[in-house]
Amino acid sequence: MHCRGTLVCAAVIAAAIGASVVRASPSAPPLVQVTPHELRLSQPLVGLAAEGRRAAFAFCNQLVGTWRPGAANVTRLGLPVAQWTCPPPRGLEHIYGLAFAGDRVAWVDSGGGNIYFNLVFLVVLSHPHTWTVAAETGYCCRPLEPDPNRMGHLYGAGGLMVFSSRVKCGDLGAPSCPGPTRTVVSQTMWKLRRPPFTAQCVNQPGPCVQLTTSAPNATLRPLSVSSGRILLLNNGVLELRNAAGAITRQFGGVAAVMRGADLMGNRVLVLVPAKLRVYNASTGALVRTRPLPNVTSAGVCGMPPCPVAALQMLDAARGLVAYTLSGKLHLLRLRDGRNKVVAAAEDARFGSKGLFYAYSAAAPWVSRIRFVPWAALPVRP
Repeated sequence: MHCRGTLVCAAVIAAAIGASVVRASPSAPPLVQVTPHELRLSQPLVGLAAEGRRAAFAFCNQLVGTWRPGAANVTRLGLPVAQWTCPPPRGLEHIYGLAFAGDRVAWVDSGGGNIYFNLVFLVVLSHPHTWTVAAETGYCCRPLEPDPNRMGHLYGAGGLMVFSSRVKCGDLGAPSCPGPTRTVVSQTMWKLRRPPFTAQCVNQPGPCVQLTTSAPNATLRPLSVSSGRILLLNNGVLELRNAAGAITRQFGGVAAVMRGADLMGNRVLVLVPAKLRVYNASTGALVRTRPLPNVTSAGVCGMPPCPVAALQMLDAARGLVAYTLSGKLHLLRLRDGRNKVVAAAEDARFGSKGLFYAYSAAAPWVSRIRFVPWAALPVRP
């Protein structure tokens, strides 16, 4: 088994289950149960992503895997089988970002004691026994600030995966803070490459390419990835960039009212109060506007702390937009505005064959991910 990165190497193991369970050891209670259309978890879900026919999932703060509906197994990522337990023995860490692009899964987490750190992990599924610590940050001391994380906004699709990092005053190598508040002094967007590629990344070499960096005290935040392009908020302007980081389109006057945004092929979706605006990604023209409930709203949160909103836009594909409203998952069809409830749910992502959505249930399987093919959805593409 080969290892890359600065932490202990982790094996990736697939455990065969029919309508069966994954156990950390023969005597331990089961962690996972698989049925043909549903994945059941014994601990709360903390991350969901989808690519092609599979979903990636994170639960129990550190455990990550992939699941394909109809398969009799899950693939465990990031920890050797002896450590795929809950709670994991590696220490207190918390995953808050998960991305799935092609045959790569990446996640970002936080942890530490007096030294607070963030880590970005990367697994290439074609080499399932190798994982990489793609980027890491750490600073002293464990903060009281409300937004302590230095990396996040991790998104991917197809062959493209990006994340952001930031530096605050008082961090190692950064200017000291003029007052008691640690403010952001720079932000950078990175593209995650396939190992063994290596270049200068966050604080040290890693499989990264720097795409752009922000002006001092400006906001730089990736929002979505689709069809080889990146949607981001940069210094108060909503931008589209290609995989090399070059600007291909800017949407002026949008960011001031924007509550969330997503990229769906050649369409840019902008969530504003009580409406969803649809723009042409190539021309920048407004294509249509669809009404939404006049409630607090937000998009996917890429870095905690996350806003509390009654409506959250989650994903979009094939002309459908998935969002939650007061605990129910809705599908909105853009071409005619048809809107239907799918089920009670907390999160959802589209794959190539349909929709994965997550909901809570009674013990022992407190979190569940259900797959619904396109033809069975209440609103079809």
